Amino acid sequence: QQRCDAINRLTYKDKEKYKRAIFIHVDSRGRKDQVDVFFYHSPGSKLGKRLAENIHKTFERKYDKHQPNRGFRGTVSERSLYVLKNPIGGTFLELGNLQNERDRKRLVIPSNRQALADWICQGIIKDFKGKQ
Repeated sequence: QQRCDAINRLTYKDKEKYKRAIFIHVDSRGRKDQVDVFFYHSPGSKLGKRLAENIHKTFERKYDKHQPNRGFRGTVSERSLYVLKNPIGGTFLELGNLQNERDRKRLVIPSNRQALADWICQGIIKDFKGKQ
């Protein structure tokens, strides 16, 4: 709640600035559960949805280029999480399952982690420029 309150204070303080709340999360499921990166947005938030879609599209393009035989099955959807329902324009990124060996490589190998960061950044920049 404190995090959401701080985000909302900043949002209301200057509504003209580009502001999005981005939450990055790593799940911990069963070892066999391999997951792609998933993107969630605040229920009813056009801005949160647009940001999630821009980052998602960036991931699709990058997976097509760097892992053409693997495919990308990540999705964009609304999710009723506290951190998404309460701040304005929230987007939640689920980066993988820490218990799964293949997902873990996405997070612990420095070059893979840097690729994730770069792709997220590219999606944010695309969203900032107002492109779909």
